[in-house]
Amino acid sequence: MLNVSMILKYPILNLLSIGKKSFENLGRTIQKSGKTISRLLQPASVSLQYMQYLCQSMFRDKKKLFCIIDDTLIKKIYSQEMQGSGMFYDGKAGKQILAYKLILCLISDGKFAIPIECAYLFSKELLDLIPEKFQSKEDIAKIFIQAAIKLFGKAKIIVVADGLYATVNLLKWCYDNRIAAEMRMHSNRVVIFKGEKVLLKKLATKKRIRPKGRQMARTISALWHDMELEISIVRRIDKKGNETIVFQVATYKALPHEHAANYKKRWAIEKMIRTSKQHLGLQDCYSKSLQTQHNHVASVLLSYALVQLDMRKYRFKTPEQAIRRFKKKNATKFFKRLDRLDQSYECGYA
Repeated sequence: MLNVSMILKYPILNLLSIGKKSFENLGRTIQKSGKTISRLLQPASVSLQYMQYLCQSMFRDKKKLFCIIDDTLIKKIYSQEMQGSGMFYDGKAGKQILAYKLILCLISDGKFAIPIECAYLFSKELLDLIPEKFQSKEDIAKIFIQAAIKLFGKAKIIVVADGLYATVNLLKWCYDNRIAAEMRMHSNRVVIFKGEKVLLKKLATKKRIRPKGRQMARTISALWHDMELEISIVRRIDKKGNETIVFQVATYKALPHEHAANYKKRWAIEKMIRTSKQHLGLQDCYSKSLQTQHNHVASVLLSYALVQLDMRKYRFKTPEQAIRRFKKKNATKFFKRLDRLDQSYECGYA
């Protein structure tokens, strides 16, 4: 049995505080030392289990859910001594930076989204120094998908991920296990369509295949590495009216507009990453310990889960509105009420 008040103290303090989420700054919010705050930080496994419990409660009656997977960099550019940090390419900066690479998984019904898992990928220079075999991103994604299916065995789960996860390994696993997956696909992939090998980008130029007029997507069946997959050609028009074509691959059959709409659900994880970095201190832990870093990340994700609960309860349109509501509370009084909370819950699932 775990005490709810102990699990929630750090993530709620995270929501109540202003500024950087270091132990010392969090402590100033309730007039406690940084060491006292560090003792409030629960193991990552506890935070993740409680998130899964909240996720089950929120989406208990949903018949269709999205398991969304993505990764992000946790920048640690000023530290050479943090365990597990390494050099990764940052697309926005256009260069290699010192960071952690974090893989995240959340469950969404298309409106609300609760994170349920997180794990680390390590840089090549670190892996070369360590003889043990670490999990690949495909291995981690499979574990996340299995966790989602275990939580919601009766619901239809659609896995959504970007093109970095559209590998033969992962798609083959989803295909063989009859798991519905929707991912971006690079235009340089070669598929077999009507018995002919063809590049996707050339396939999209053929008449009766490329969507036109009011039609925003077309879907065809094609073979890729002996898998019969659904390939969607999707038109995207930006604010300036410029049109681009993107490709999606799916392991299940659906109408073209459904494939396009399902992939758009990936925006939920982009929003979570952005909000967690800008407002919840995802990058603000300064401990040299990888375990403490992991505990902090899991607690920040639990903060985001609490934000989602408030969004539903108070009908907020954005996570930022829910976060602003938290910051209006008196932190000391809120913590005293939290101390009186003696609810417990079992780590098993309903």
